[in-house]
Amino acid sequence: MPRDKGKTNKDYRREAEYRRVIVAELYRHGYSYREIREEAMNRLGIAKYSLKTVHDDIKALLAEWREMRQLDIDELQQLELQRIEETIKEAWAAWEKSKTDYDKKRSKQFGVPAAKGEGGNGDNSIETTALEQSKEEIVQSGDVRYLDIIHKVSVERRKILGLYAPEKREITGKDGKELTPQFKVEIIDRREQVESDDDTDDESLRRNPIGFNR
Repeated sequence: MPRDKGKTNKDYRREAEYRRVIVAELYRHGYSYREIREEAMNRLGIAKYSLKTVHDDIKALLAEWREMRQLDIDELQQLELQRIEETIKEAWAAWEKSKTDYDKKRSKQFGVPAAKGEGGNGDNSIETTALEQSKEEIVQSGDVRYLDIIHKVSVERRKILGLYAPEKREITGKDGKELTPQFKVEIIDRREQVESDDDTDDESLRRNPIGFNR
């Protein structure tokens, strides 16, 4: 856009920022460059706004959006890495705990119905007459499910960090030969059949020249 001698660079930057807010809205809604130009001129009340300036505004917006998206991606990557670290830490702690032996205790009570009170209130409580307790030592070898969790989240962490080389896949035919489509074309000579059909048609026409079936 042509410059006004009475305006400073700061004024132009402020106008460009305000104009690009409008351009960004219209561009996201699928307006064409010419439609953006006309709508922005109407909203801003300006007489001149070239298509080149529209192009420059959109180019600047796209660069700004790419930078913002990259920053967002970096933050999301850090967040995911932190979550993975917490998951690994908890999985290792659970794995170590799952290897710890422990005693499993059981208790069994024996009893008889308690005598009813003097008021006959229908109390159904049990009076314990004997208590049997047992203890069993449980030997643990570790729950491998925690190791599987550690492996899976570690794979995801390596992917986020880009530690894996890009996969190269090559599709070939039999014995490593080039895979090319093959077509089988069958050509059938129909000339004899056509001549025979023509003879039949001629005979039919001689018998029924008008072409009606009887």
